[in-house]
Amino acid sequence: MNDDSLLTGKQLRAMMGTAALRLDSNKEAVNALNVFPVPDGDTGTNMCLTVAAAIREMDKVASSSLGETIKALSLGSLMGARGNSGVILSQLFRGMGKSLGEMRSATPLQVAWAMQEGVETAYKAVMKPVEGTMLTVSREMARAALQAARKGAGLVETMEAAQVTGREVLDRTPDMLPVLKEAGVVDAGGMGLCHLLEGALGSLRGEVVAGEAAGEARPDARPAAAGLLSVTGPLGVAGPLGVAGPLSGALSAPAGRLEEIQYAYDTQLLIRGSRLAVDRIRAQLEPLGDSLLVVGDPHLVKVHVHTNEPHRALATCLLHGEIVEASVENMREQSLAVQRARQAVASPDSARSQVSQAHLPVRPPAGQAGGASSGFGVPAGVLSLPELRAGAPVKGPGVVAVASGDGLEGIFRNLGSDIVVSGGQTMNPSTEDLLRALETLPSQEILILPNNGNIQMAAKLTIELTKKTVRVVPTKSIPQGIAALVALNRAWDAEKNLARMEQALAAVKSGEVTRAVRSSRYKDIEIKGGDFIGLVDDEIVTVGRDAPGVLCDLVKRMTGESTEIVTVFYGHDVTDKDAARAGNRLRKVAPEHEIEVHRGGQPLYHYLISVE
Repeated sequence: MNDDSLLTGKQLRAMMGTAALRLDSNKEAVNALNVFPVPDGDTGTNMCLTVAAAIREMDKVASSSLGETIKALSLGSLMGARGNSGVILSQLFRGMGKSLGEMRSATPLQVAWAMQEGVETAYKAVMKPVEGTMLTVSREMARAALQAARKGAGLVETMEAAQVTGREVLDRTPDMLPVLKEAGVVDAGGMGLCHLLEGALGSLRGEVVAGEAAGEARPDARPAAAGLLSVTGPLGVAGPLGVAGPLSGALSAPAGRLEEIQYAYDTQLLIRGSRLAVDRIRAQLEPLGDSLLVVGDPHLVKVHVHTNEPHRALATCLLHGEIVEASVENMREQSLAVQRARQAVASPDSARSQVSQAHLPVRPPAGQAGGASSGFGVPAGVLSLPELRAGAPVKGPGVVAVASGDGLEGIFRNLGSDIVVSGGQTMNPSTEDLLRALETLPSQEILILPNNGNIQMAAKLTIELTKKTVRVVPTKSIPQGIAALVALNRAWDAEKNLARMEQALAAVKSGEVTRAVRSSRYKDIEIKGGDFIGLVDDEIVTVGRDAPGVLCDLVKRMTGESTEIVTVFYGHDVTDKDAARAGNRLRKVAPEHEIEVHRGGQPLYHYLISVE
């Protein structure tokens, strides 16, 4: 049995390790609590990946001090936060870090107060907190812990009080949130939080958490495509831009000339010290290169920079504190290796496909030069992205968009996105993935298009982590993201573009066709596992046994006298022939509308529909 009087840094690391294992063992059960029976439940996965990033940051701290350890926990979870559940979890840790950051150890009462501050920080981070969610569960956990600690409970007893109350409140979440009751589930984030606390409590009790004894892998793994950056901006580099490891992400750039890589060495390190001045470190490193990222707190700072003088970058950082670890990688060598690999697998067919995709016509915003256009398949007289890159540098704000599927990524690039972060349903990119992407761009003003409601909070966290001016466009779907990019005007600043894009979102209806992963009931719609379901703006409106039939029914419901264009993006589970047949059926369903069908290549969703 561990010492029950004080929480130390060593204990916290052990608690988080067993907490992560407990959550990882139950993440699929958490994922399955998705309110809608769609195959993109990712709350458990997002929380696992967020915790894994936090643990890696904690592992870099050699000290047994609780303060240094919990600040690493806070920083790691902040940078690794994925999805709304991951962001809320990072804010819980962040508040605890503020409370305990200067302590070598903490009493049960101090830990309980830190949990309370974590709750307050998390509530402030959510624009419109909803009761019956993980926020409610965390609040009641903290309240129970505080009550127990005030009565003189030890650390184990204090955490037990929080755990028991957390489970009781979790069971009541359907009574607080009607959508949970209708779906017959408890809150997924709340359940994930309960698993984390139960795993941590098991560590305090000296128990072996399920999965640990069986030798299961640490929850470091991620979906292969998650968080990958597809760079089409001026950098022209292929190489890692984050701390090495499963969650670091990578850059995938078009094979470019090596001379385009202005700064050859990708330099990364951690500075440990006291009274570290993040702004001063950043200012001293800025003249040495580009893609600079400096984040942290007065005791631990993370540095990333592309430079031709890595020795000067290291020497500059040594002036401020101790370098805990450092890595320097030659990006020209990496780029050369990538080009050789691509040449080895290149084929005439793939080359033709790339050329076709690169010159997909682009629609200008209504009222701008280039002529009217009513669909992606109609030439609009606008330069394609490769032609823009070949001419003068693009002015105006930089654009970072999130999309999944090679077809959609190509469309977003051609519509003006400088960087496409690969992600979306089940593959929510982390805050650090988005931060690295925007820091790669030379623009000081950045527009981020998350294109998914579960990515917006992580995108907003980048605002406080960069010196650049970031505007997050509230795009919740791929069709909204495309509408926003159509409205992009490089001659305007980010603020004016944001206003124009927000107006464009109101003119678009978003539809989705996917397959139900379980039987359920939504309002008056009976759904059986395996059925195809159609959603309009996140609302289930139709169900059927075949995808084309649901698609047609969905388009009937989405179109009317005020709409003119239907654009369909088909996923990787749909063949070109099936998509062509579906398009022909739609032309009979909506004869007064222009029907556009394009390959999106997205996973999980057979069809994404945009109606304007």
